Parts: sequence; C-alpha cells; structure tokens
Amino acid sequence: MTLPVFVINLDRRPDRWAAMLAQLDRLGIRAARIAAVDARLLAAQEERERETNNDDLSLGEVACVWSHRKALRAFLDTGERAALILEDDVELAPDTPSLLESVDWWPPDAGVIRVETGNISPAKWCLLWPASAETPSGRRVHRFERWTPGSAAYLVNREAAAFALPHFDNPAMPMDTLLFDHRRSRLARELRALQIVPGAARQTEDGDTSDLAGWRPRGPRHTKWGKHNKKSLLYRARLIALRCTGKVKKQRQGVYYRPAP
Repeated sequence: MTLPVFVINLDRRPDRWAAMLAQLDRLGIRAARIAAVDARLLAAQEERERETNNDDLSLGEVACVWSHRKALRAFLDTGERAALILEDDVELAPDTPSLLESVDWWPPDAGVIRVETGNISPAKWCLLWPASAETPSGRRVHRFERWTPGSAAYLVNREAAAFALPHFDNPAMPMDTLLFDHRRSRLARELRALQIVPGAARQTEDGDTSDLAGWRPRGPRHTKWGKHNKKSLLYRARLIALRCTGKVKKQRQGVYYRPAP
C-alpha cells in the first residue's frame, strides 16, 4: 500500500507546481494537484466577513484553510486509510517515500502526524512528550505540548480528516493554529497531533511569503486574541507543571529539519 499525496497549488503559480513535480519525481512519489482557493478571487472583504462572521483572519488565511479543506475532501473521496497533504513550497527529505509505504508504524491513537519542522525562530522552543513510535527510517514520533507554526506537510487518517472538516467551513483562526495550537484550538486539543523529529520537510525560503496565507486586504486588521489571556495563563501553568514533573522535555530551536534521520 502506498498512501496518496495531495499538493495544494494556486492556478497562478505553475512554477511552483513544476518545481514540486520535479522534486516528487526524484523521490519516486506520485501526487494529485489540488487547486488552491485564491484569496484574490474571493468575494469582497465585507461579504467574506458576513459569511465567516470573523474579522480576525485575512483573506489569505481564510483561503488557506479552505484550500486544505479541498485537499481533505479529495482524500476522503479516495477511500484510502491515510494521506500526505503538502503545500507547494515545501522541501521533502529523501526518506519521505518510506512514510507512505504503510500506516503500520503509526501509534495506535494517531490521527494527524506533522512531517515538517516548526517554522519558528531559534529563540523559541517546543515541548515534546516521550517518543511513542519511530518512522521506517528511524525518525522519532512525539506528541507535542507546545505548538510551533506551520501546516505545509502532514499525514492524516480518514477519521481525523472527517472529524476536522466541519471546523474548516467557518474558520476562526489560521490553518496551523486550527490544527496544532492546543491553547487556542479545541480541534487541536481533540486531535492531539504528533510530530516527526527531526522534521522530514520544511518550507523553502520562498515559503516565507506564502501565496496561500500571506495575502492580506488593505486597511486595518482587527484582532481578538486578547480574549485568550486567561486561557494563556492557565496554559502556561500547565506547561510549567508538565516540565517540573518531567513529563515533557524542552527542545530548543523547535523541531529542526534534517535530510536524514
């Protein structure tokens, strides 16, 4: 069994699709293209706000969530047990094909496994639970407690995809926050995603200006993250307690990328 692969790509970026095809061909991976939702083609800002009832997100962030929704729907239509979802600006490690051979190496309760490295600055860090499995090539699989941004490469099974889809219809937060931020996202707390360490994928330098989530409408952008202050304090207290008891370990510089395990 080889898991299907879906690559999210904007129609106006055939260059990125060509680059992804070349990379996947070198790795011997076949993939299906998912036409990304283009923020520039969405309805006017006022119409989008009426539909989502949320002014926290840019049009690009909404388009990114809806693009991943299209990818998950395409995966569920295949009838396969799991799939790899990619954005078109990701660099894959040479052992990526081994991740697609089966799901036998997955921990029993795994629904989402992030393949990419967290896209964070070296000054930040993440908290990882002890490894619960290994990939076929020897990378460790951890549950993470403190999230790191990024949703450009992840494995997902049918149950998790079906459970997550309703949360994508009316997004209240960006895609990576929705899937991986335990503090802000109820979906993330339910899914309890796992992380491959070291990461087997990373967004390229061009990904710093992602076409999926980076485009923003002109004018002021409002935010409501302040309402999470109380939750933030409780979350920080939880992290401190977990570290003091030794249940999770601090890993500086996030989850680093390495071409080989």
